[in-house]
Amino acid sequence: MFTRYTSTSLLRLAMLGTLAAAGAPACAAMTFDLHVAVNYTGAKRGGVPIPNETHAFKITQGERYLTVQDKKETTIVDLVTRRRYQIDEASRSYVAYSLFDTIGYRLLAIKKKGSFTPTYGLIELENNLSLEVAARTLTESTEGGATVLAVDGVRLASIGAGGTSVSAGDAAMFARVLRTFGTHPRVLARLSAQQRLPASLVTYHKQIEGYSETRTYTISAVKQSAPATYSLAAYKPRAPQGDEIDQVLDKAAISAAPPTPAARQAAERETAQAFADNRLLDAMLGLNEWAFSGGDSIARTAEQRALMKANPELIRLGAIMGDNKTRAELEAANATLQDLRKHTTRKQHVLMLFEADNLKELGRYREAAALYAKALQANPAMASAYGGLGMALYRNEDTVRAWRSWDAGRRISNGGELDLFGNVEQLEKSLVRDYPQFL
Repeated sequence: MFTRYTSTSLLRLAMLGTLAAAGAPACAAMTFDLHVAVNYTGAKRGGVPIPNETHAFKITQGERYLTVQDKKETTIVDLVTRRRYQIDEASRSYVAYSLFDTIGYRLLAIKKKGSFTPTYGLIELENNLSLEVAARTLTESTEGGATVLAVDGVRLASIGAGGTSVSAGDAAMFARVLRTFGTHPRVLARLSAQQRLPASLVTYHKQIEGYSETRTYTISAVKQSAPATYSLAAYKPRAPQGDEIDQVLDKAAISAAPPTPAARQAAERETAQAFADNRLLDAMLGLNEWAFSGGDSIARTAEQRALMKANPELIRLGAIMGDNKTRAELEAANATLQDLRKHTTRKQHVLMLFEADNLKELGRYREAAALYAKALQANPAMASAYGGLGMALYRNEDTVRAWRSWDAGRRISNGGELDLFGNVEQLEKSLVRDYPQFL
């Protein structure tokens, strides 16, 4: 479960998932080469041993940004905005991510700390997540000229002799790089305090699946200089690809924006026509859709209100709305919503949004996420759908796409009448307050 941060496909993303400058000492610009060798013992996938891995990166550490580059990809981390940009050099395109997604995932993972094997305990968990469950004492010993670090008898790291003296800020930033791979907080504190980039470092890990892992970091070609800033001018956002959720989020990354006056006029015309055609369910769902898209309320006349109050479909809809439903009530509500789709000519996707909300409350997160995505395919401007999609993904531990979804929705809602993302804002504030070392 925790190897998502060291697998071949996600190593680069993990490398920068938690780097940030907030509260860190000032750093001087510098570059260095980082070679990472990952050796597995007793690791199998589908009965086949997992091969060892090697990765080579060029690290650029500026005052306000960081980059990690290999032959295929470049990842840029903006230390001010708490965003990272993963660039595919072949297509000259990038995807923007939030730095909150890594600490979000690790906190969800740490909640499962009771699911241990006999060979996997709290120290191993802390080492892999760079989070301390309980206060620990670090012990040091010397072995072959290297400093060996341990906690409660568990060997965690070996720091080689030699290296390059750096500023306190640069040492702290290097510790942040290691934090993304997963290194015990006590080891990170020790590395930061010595104000030196070690020429070599070995960290030792056990995984909950039962195998061991040794990571050897080699640092070379250290230079005390770097460009003043970075630029994305040569790149463009990634064209939509992947599954339905990825495609929705890729499209939103390109086009998500607050509603325009022209969009409001179109919503008003559509609603007026629905009332004129006596399509009252369409009219009500359209009003909801506009509000869910971050728009200000569209007024209704007294006559329209009276017609809607007496409409049988709207009576059925009103009867199943509201919070605090039992599981049986949620299932029954979804059956009604599916039937009501037959009575609307253009707004089935709004009913899908309500149904997805109920699936989310039932704990059927994958189904909910798929239905949110389907609703957003019909109308990619519904900010609330991004909010619901993000929460379904978050509860399913897909924090990377959860924050992509929440960020898209916030770009649309932009402080509209409905408080669609107050819970997300509170979550982020708590993460900044409680885990500043990640953010």
